[in-house]
Amino acid sequence: MVNFQEPYWLIFFYVIHGLTVLIVSLLLRKRMHENKKGTITWLAITSLFLPIIGELLGLAAWLAAKAFGTNHMIDDYDDYVTFTPLNLEYLRYEASSSMDLSPISDALLRNDGANQKELIVSLINSDISNKGRHLNLGLTNNNSETVHYAATTMNVLSSRFEKELEHARKELAPEAPMSFERLCSVYERYLGSGILDENGQARLEKQYEQLLEEMVPKLEKEPWMYRSLGDNYIRRGKEEKAVEAFHEMVSRFPAHPGGYLKLIEFYYAGRDWTNIKPVLYDLFQHVKEEDIPESQRFIIQQMGGKAL
Repeated sequence: MVNFQEPYWLIFFYVIHGLTVLIVSLLLRKRMHENKKGTITWLAITSLFLPIIGELLGLAAWLAAKAFGTNHMIDDYDDYVTFTPLNLEYLRYEASSSMDLSPISDALLRNDGANQKELIVSLINSDISNKGRHLNLGLTNNNSETVHYAATTMNVLSSRFEKELEHARKELAPEAPMSFERLCSVYERYLGSGILDENGQARLEKQYEQLLEEMVPKLEKEPWMYRSLGDNYIRRGKEEKAVEAFHEMVSRFPAHPGGYLKLIEFYYAGRDWTNIKPVLYDLFQHVKEEDIPESQRFIIQQMGGKAL
């Protein structure tokens, strides 16, 4: 007489049961929609560990999920945990100080020639950055007068920047940091204007880099110079030198947030989470929270896991 209480019968049952579950689950996965395959896999694993009971509990859970919409709850939770909040605080400060939100581009795409010419001329004395983006829209416009106004404005702005550079160079005095700061400001505005072609942009970036490399050692007590040097290295694709400049800024001015923030910005752009962590730690260790610019404070607090 067969004794089903013997251990080898239990082992035999587990083996046969396991093979049956695997074969059935594989057949079902081939026939089911991609979204349902995970459910079949979960049922199979449950059944392997809890024969008979696993099948019953698994099927009951599956039917309950279909009846009461549990799958939607799981999807909602997944959306919740992967949701990235919009940094409205940063947008608030950006909007309050930027004129780039004005609908100039939209207006230049319309057919109102008189309004287009007026907008183009207004760019000459405006503080809008990347004016070249708007002017290039004017250069490709169907209205010949709009094209003429855009080209003329481009030339006027280029001539004005060149004269500003010439004047600032003449006033440059190594013993007067403010004169160097004025010159750098002209370079920054010229490079950010968008009115230069590719060759002109490269020429000006190289010229600005040489100036910064020459003057930084002479005015090493000015933290903004290291930031400007690092930013210009990034423009020129010299990322390793940019990181060196930002680290030098941190080393020389540990209580100043600028160097840390530029490093975090750089590493974040490259999704380099490993290097971001120590920079955040050093920032919170050496910089007062109120010294971090309000436009960046919120996101930095979130990245560092600090409660508001």
